[in-house]
Amino acid sequence: MAHSYYRRCSSGLGVRGGTQETEEPRDYIPLRIVRAESGLSSAERAFLASVQSGDAGSVREALGEARHHRLDLRCADPLGRGALVLAIDLNHLEVLEELLQHGLPAMEALLHAVRQEALAARAKKLLIADLRDDRWYGRGWNATPIILAAHTNNYELIKLLVERGASVPRPHAVRCGCAQCVRGSEQDGLMLSRSRLSVYRALASPCLIALASEDPFLTAFTLSCELWDLSCVENEFKSEYEELSQQCKRFAKELLDQTQSSQELEIILNYSDDSTAAQEPPEALHLSRLKLAIKYHQKEVGDLKPLVQSGGKQIPRTWQEELSGCQEECTAVIVAIGLVLVVVAFRLRSFTVAHRGGGDQAARVVGLWILEVWVRVPPWLKYGVTARGGEVPDKALVPKVNRIFFSTPCSTGLIWAEIKQMWDGGISEYLHDWWNLMDFVMNSLYIATISLKLVAYFKVSELKCEYDQIPIYAPREQWEMWHPTLVAEAVFAIANIFSSLRLISLFTANSHLGPLQISLGRMLLDILKFLFIYCLVLLAFANGLNQLYFYYETDARQEPTFPCRLFETLQSLFWAIFGLISLHVTNVRARHEFTEFVGATMFGTYNIISLVVLLNMLIAMMNNSYQLIQDHADIEWKFARTKLWMSYFEEGATLPPPFNIIPSPKSAWYLLCYLRDNLLCRRREDHKKRHTFGTLGKKVLWYFVFFLFKSCCSLSHQQEVIRNLVKRYVSAMVRGERSKNIMSKASVLILNFFFFFLKIFHQIIDFLKPRIYAAQWPC
Repeated sequence: MAHSYYRRCSSGLGVRGGTQETEEPRDYIPLRIVRAESGLSSAERAFLASVQSGDAGSVREALGEARHHRLDLRCADPLGRGALVLAIDLNHLEVLEELLQHGLPAMEALLHAVRQEALAARAKKLLIADLRDDRWYGRGWNATPIILAAHTNNYELIKLLVERGASVPRPHAVRCGCAQCVRGSEQDGLMLSRSRLSVYRALASPCLIALASEDPFLTAFTLSCELWDLSCVENEFKSEYEELSQQCKRFAKELLDQTQSSQELEIILNYSDDSTAAQEPPEALHLSRLKLAIKYHQKEVGDLKPLVQSGGKQIPRTWQEELSGCQEECTAVIVAIGLVLVVVAFRLRSFTVAHRGGGDQAARVVGLWILEVWVRVPPWLKYGVTARGGEVPDKALVPKVNRIFFSTPCSTGLIWAEIKQMWDGGISEYLHDWWNLMDFVMNSLYIATISLKLVAYFKVSELKCEYDQIPIYAPREQWEMWHPTLVAEAVFAIANIFSSLRLISLFTANSHLGPLQISLGRMLLDILKFLFIYCLVLLAFANGLNQLYFYYETDARQEPTFPCRLFETLQSLFWAIFGLISLHVTNVRARHEFTEFVGATMFGTYNIISLVVLLNMLIAMMNNSYQLIQDHADIEWKFARTKLWMSYFEEGATLPPPFNIIPSPKSAWYLLCYLRDNLLCRRREDHKKRHTFGTLGKKVLWYFVFFLFKSCCSLSHQQEVIRNLVKRYVSAMVRGERSKNIMSKASVLILNFFFFFLKIFHQIIDFLKPRIYAAQWPC
């Protein structure tokens, strides 16, 4: 192939110094225009020159005589620019209007105008006149004017296109099985992925969201979450989707920054499309937007810092209003942990009196968030106290049944609380919280503990019935290895670890321990990633060493060497990380130096990989996670703290475990209402039949008008606030762009002045230099 591109040329003879000598031949690369374009005729060159100069009369004359002179109106200059593109670039509006009147295709010109963003409003209206043409929809998803305008985030152009009826195609899922996606994937999968990315880049435009969305916050939240999920699926465009997700979060943060009063902030926090929220009193602070932000994890890069901070300020004020001396009382309760049971009893009594939680002052006091936190702490530790056996631990073959039944309510209350939380929030939201997974493991271990103790009790009771003389007490050394009591004690010990570690979740409320607790959670993910690689390395070297020392089985107590079993070899290599294995484990009884050398080499290589490489990699990963949290410690901690607060504020279990298993007056009232609605339905139907259609119509109309009026007033007020926020956001964005343009123009002007004076300075130097030399060295 090289011979078709290169040609060897000899340069002939050269004459130097009056003598003839032969030069060495050189290699030359022949150059020619491979893809030469057809040249322009004189009429076409004159036509393009008239367009470029802005001579509307000459252009009109050329268009009128185009058929006579066989003038191609779609001709282009050497740079590939047609007449419409030239008129757009040079902003010749009269020429552009003449070209459009003579039927030149405006599709490519409109796309070029959208990319340039430098066209006057009149020219834009001229180009967008045929926007509804169906030809746009056959040119691909990434070739429509509204998508290109959204890419440039031009507010005026997007507004003009939306007013003319432009629409964005709905993007399909990555694994969509429709005929269009299947055909596109078979023809060109890369083009389909790029088209999807182009559509999402347009949908993530802040100006498009601000203009076309009734609820910009909800749109930004959902789109950000959807883009983040796409970044995990579309690995080829992972960084692009992550950047678009961050762009949506920044838009939500910047839009929320435009709030100017606490009233506007409360309206945004309470904004909800739910009909139940509209029925609540205006002063009720149900924080729908704050809950939505927590649900969609809107926390990165300080995007929702005002929302989280405002939520942190509004929440305590709402729960502690009209209680001036509450903070001192709460501090006393926190210090005197022994009084928690009294608080629980008082809360139970107040709830019995006022089951709705807001009937009297006492119910409001016990509804404070700090009491709610400390009331829910004891069940984790209380179960560990009640489940501990009071019998002699080393002789009883069967636990006492009263201890088992006494510890059962605590476990039942914890499980019932988790079931209600899963029912209220959904299984998906429940599994996304790692603390819920820890609760699930802890409750499972507690259930296993109770089950094993019951098995031991019934097993020994059954044997005692068969054999009257069987002893119930025996030394622990005589018990079998898999005795249910021994297994229950081991499971219970593991459960106590999770029960104690569960208290770490409360550290989030502290400004000093909160960031450390968040960093610990990130580090656990790094440790899990590290364990995948380390387990593979551990298994590989354990398999090799076990295969090498399998034939040298010895007693480890007499002669330390690698054991012959794979599991024991894995244990030895694991403890070798902490320096608990001697260097003589590679020795064998026989004089097999080569085997010892290979074993020592393998053991040393394992130590190098595990200690030097993998552990340092783990330290670097943990340091990176800690630094990532520290860089955004303020927003990370405030987001986690607000999430913790909201878990106690939102409606759920009224009483903490184990009191939640006691039927409350509220539950009894709901049961009576259910029985009334279902068992007495016939009487209600008969009662309804007595009404005429006129009375029923009046009631329905009255309820409909009242609810519609109330909802419209609330929604109109909320939409007015959002409209004001959008106006302020657009104004701030326009001012920022103008300031950037002014700064760029000023910098260009300063540079031009600098180079101008530098040029004058060089001219002065060039002018004075010969005169200075002439003065120093006269002839």
